[in-house]
Amino acid sequence: MSGLNRKLKPMFFYLSKILTFLISPSVILLVLLLCAIVVKSNQRKRRLLISAFILLLVFCNPFIIRNLSKSWELKDTSFKTTQHYEIAVVLGGFMSRDEDSDRLTFGDAVDRMNETLVLYRHGKVDKFLISGGSGMITKDVREASLAKNFLVKYCNVPDSVILIDTLSRNTYENAIESKKILQQQKVKKALLVTSAFHMRRAKGCFDSVDIITDTYSTDVMRKQTYYLHDLIVPATENILQWEILMREVAGVIIYKLQGYN
Repeated sequence: MSGLNRKLKPMFFYLSKILTFLISPSVILLVLLLCAIVVKSNQRKRRLLISAFILLLVFCNPFIIRNLSKSWELKDTSFKTTQHYEIAVVLGGFMSRDEDSDRLTFGDAVDRMNETLVLYRHGKVDKFLISGGSGMITKDVREASLAKNFLVKYCNVPDSVILIDTLSRNTYENAIESKKILQQQKVKKALLVTSAFHMRRAKGCFDSVDIITDTYSTDVMRKQTYYLHDLIVPATENILQWEILMREVAGVIIYKLQGYN
């Protein structure tokens, strides 16, 4: 990596966080409502409120977000057709430690670890490579270490089959640090495990550093069966899926600017 790239690397890390915040549906709606309060023109106020209302309906509509998710998420092999791999690379973003209670907490993406554990139990993977340092600005939580301790202590997975990367802070660094470990292990092809919504960016990053992988997506957001109420009944829970999807869009944009994929 050149000196210029090393200097720009921290800037892009914070830029990705800022862009993710700015394109958040919640922030967009809040900005429209604040503008409606501030502007003096009744006509502009009315337009801003109508825009906020329409966007709220769009963000809450199950049918729209599920079809967008279906288009975004990459299709890959199922559990039944997954072949044998020496190592499964599991990307972090699924667990942390609560500072107040000192207890482990698991997020919506915990299936990244759970499904890899199932693959391991069925003999489809021999080893885990858990990649995840601290991706937060204010905290330094080494997620890979937490996950390894959990698997060893509570899931009876031998310490020797779990490799960890505690240095990476984002998806591109996951690829960089994983490559070093895979080369040490002399592994030419690995199984890449992450959430379906995140797989597009992850696969692009691993391809960009010349790591040969097959993909195994977890916690799929897309839904194949639709009902009438999906078309007409809004649900605020869908705003969270918009947040996730738009965060990935922001990530892809930033990574394209950096030449990561």
